[in-house]
Amino acid sequence: MKKERRSYQQWLEQIYLLTKKRRLRDLNIQLGKPTTEACTASYEPSDLDELKQLAISSNHGLEVYYEALDHFLRTKAEPFQAMLTTWMSGAKAYVRDSVIPFNDAINWCQNASDPDDRKTLAKELLALCRFLTQFSHATWEAILSTLIETFGFKSYLHYNEEKRNMSIRDEATVAQEFLEQTKDSYFDSISALTSKVAKLPLEESSRYDAIYLLGLRYLDHLFPSEFNMARVEKFFESIEIPLRDNRNLKIHELSSGRQSYCIPVEIPGEIHVIVGKISGWLDLESLFHELGHAFSFLYTDPNLPVEKKDFFHSAALPESYAFLFQTMCMSKPFLVEIMGIDPEKASIVSGIHRTKWTTLARRYAAKLLVEIRNFDNVDLLEGKQYYSEVMKRETGFSYQPDTYLFDLMPDFYTLDYFRGFVGAAIIEDFLNSNFGEKWFVNPEACKLIKKWWSKGNSHELSGFLEVELKKPFDIKCFVEQLTEVNLQKETLDRVL
Repeated sequence: MKKERRSYQQWLEQIYLLTKKRRLRDLNIQLGKPTTEACTASYEPSDLDELKQLAISSNHGLEVYYEALDHFLRTKAEPFQAMLTTWMSGAKAYVRDSVIPFNDAINWCQNASDPDDRKTLAKELLALCRFLTQFSHATWEAILSTLIETFGFKSYLHYNEEKRNMSIRDEATVAQEFLEQTKDSYFDSISALTSKVAKLPLEESSRYDAIYLLGLRYLDHLFPSEFNMARVEKFFESIEIPLRDNRNLKIHELSSGRQSYCIPVEIPGEIHVIVGKISGWLDLESLFHELGHAFSFLYTDPNLPVEKKDFFHSAALPESYAFLFQTMCMSKPFLVEIMGIDPEKASIVSGIHRTKWTTLARRYAAKLLVEIRNFDNVDLLEGKQYYSEVMKRETGFSYQPDTYLFDLMPDFYTLDYFRGFVGAAIIEDFLNSNFGEKWFVNPEACKLIKKWWSKGNSHELSGFLEVELKKPFDIKCFVEQLTEVNLQKETLDRVL
């Protein structure tokens, strides 16, 4: 019996519903709720070919096609992912008297002040990763083989370049330039911080020591204990962004130190933020990062086409908004003006945070170099030694080759993070230039940001910068922001 051909609108409605179901399932999983919602892509490759031709012939973009293809890939990978998830849920590391679930290792490490404990954790996780790699690799193989053998893409890199309509290979040059231009100031600052805080010379430090450094728990004695969620709500209400009693936004405040998420079930009508209780700098950063995402969804024009508000094939612009708010809450003007911290202490906190920011940005720039090379190959495992070498060279911290697959991000999200770092710096520079360093309390600046948010996903980051700010995507101001801070031992001695 001949199948009935679907219209573009029927495809759009089907894929939109599937996207909402997946997001709702992800939300329930993060909240620990049972979920039986089926999220299977019930169509065949030939159907996707039909959708692609339909989109082209009717002058629609390919957003729906690639959203449908992403769902198809997830369906193919899910049996393997389920097996990996099952094994990971039972995997545990043992450090002294602590039993650490594999999925909680990063959170635990952020609080691990003893370098010997972090070293033990590294050995435990290495053994677990060596066992779990076979399951992670099978998941990736299901995705890669489907793309190459069924849909004719040359590689995962090729697929993502087509989906984003950009040359990801060209981004390697940008990442390499960024690494070169921040190299000297970074290694000076991170060496001082590692020696003082991690109690190790940089050349003997691992990525787990870096995780502890970036957690900033050693600065929590400077965090004002009275700055809680009520104070955060008061700040945002003062700039006419209500958090309390916002029927479209639900904030789930769970245990401190947990992984934070923003899950937009429906944009702009149902946005969820999952965060830990505010007990220190990391909790504050995580909250403001996820709120940056949430606000950009909440203020999206509901009359935009689904393709321009609900489907994201590049997350660089949403990440720019999230990073903008994350750096805002750790800036000296915010620390003094909103949190009431002594200016000298605020300078030190913001300075250490800038070093953290450089460390993160260099990490993702280095990972981007690795993934561009390795995702252009058929066998991912061949790239694990290259991963270890590049990450050590560019961050100074050692990365074990056998942890490689567990540091990969699907959909080239590493690229979105790196571009998001740069985008946030350009937006911040624009706001500082036009409204002053306290732009976050300027009503006109806040109105302008809401206007940007209203346009949803109409532009990718570069297009947004050109249209709204009249600026190109360029690393110049980001490099200047990062290299103006150079931590000295004497500075650290005053607070640590």
